[in-house]
Amino acid sequence: MTTPLDGRGPAPSAGPLPYLRVRGSHREIGRQIGEATRDLVHATIAHYTDVYPHIAGLTFAQAEIQAQVYLAKAAQHLPQFVAELHGIAEGAGVQVMPLLVLHCGEEFTAEEDARPHATGCTSVGVSGGGRHVVGHNMDWYAADVDKNVILDMTLPDGTRIVTVHGAPYLPILGVSSHGFAYVGNSVPSTDNQVGVPNMFVRRWVLEARCLAEAQERACCAARARGSNHFLGHVDGTLLTLETSATAGAVIHGQDYLAHTNHYVAAEMREYGDAPAQESLDRLARAERLVEEGLAGDEDAVDLVARVLRDHVHAPESICGHPQDSLPAAERIMTVHSMICDLDERRVYVRSGSPCKGPYQLIQL
Repeated sequence: MTTPLDGRGPAPSAGPLPYLRVRGSHREIGRQIGEATRDLVHATIAHYTDVYPHIAGLTFAQAEIQAQVYLAKAAQHLPQFVAELHGIAEGAGVQVMPLLVLHCGEEFTAEEDARPHATGCTSVGVSGGGRHVVGHNMDWYAADVDKNVILDMTLPDGTRIVTVHGAPYLPILGVSSHGFAYVGNSVPSTDNQVGVPNMFVRRWVLEARCLAEAQERACCAARARGSNHFLGHVDGTLLTLETSATAGAVIHGQDYLAHTNHYVAAEMREYGDAPAQESLDRLARAERLVEEGLAGDEDAVDLVARVLRDHVHAPESICGHPQDSLPAAERIMTVHSMICDLDERRVYVRSGSPCKGPYQLIQL
């Protein structure tokens, strides 16, 4: 089922991720995920219950109360994913509100007056030389690095989505049988509002049947905040849609495209604060590496993997590692990495920092 991307050989502690195949209605899919990841779900809730004051400035119990208004918005506009969340809760044997708090991670932790938060994701796509490849490093709290599974999901309409999935969250990135890859990055925005949490919006985009539908869903009028939605299609289309809670702008790539954690489109800059230097550095580094690799006719998958493993600007590099100088609750790292080869219908996944060993291959 899975093979390494390269011949480096795994790190001593590395091993293949569990493979989970689910299908059915949204509630049924959620229940299957919850049942299969029950221990991981319980461990995640226990961890964040303990550390939430350090990362969000409020207790977990307070967050559960505040999350109720977000749940109401999600139930009004995207009830199928609230049903999926209830399914995860049922399968794992937990209440749904703790899961809701985890799905409001950006809404509760990515504000200027909150504690240090996880915003180090990097996305990169190649659409040159007849190849169509999208890669992504998901940076989040280090406590989540051991909660990953490979998720192979089939929806009632036959849509198939393959991703690396962190329990107990809704899947929010992956490659679809409709021929496109979807990933995304957090972007701090200033017009946030009470609305549908970003993770629910991204879950909806992931199911889109075409790029136009994906863009329409990303601009859901009831969204609580913005995000960067990064999409690549096997037909050669490569774009990123930057949104805030009330605005949006599309950036099209040609031979390549990269994005980190700040607004790039001129019309979006009024909705965000000055970009963080580390985000600017990661973007410039990713663009330089891709340009050099394309000029040298480097294989597109190998090139994207090399970008995602890069350590220039460490400790705030593309390939993220936890900083021992920070309190354990605030340590950020690349919790998983994914490369989507749309031409060969392959997905490469890696749990943790991708420099630590080979990617696993899933053939669609």
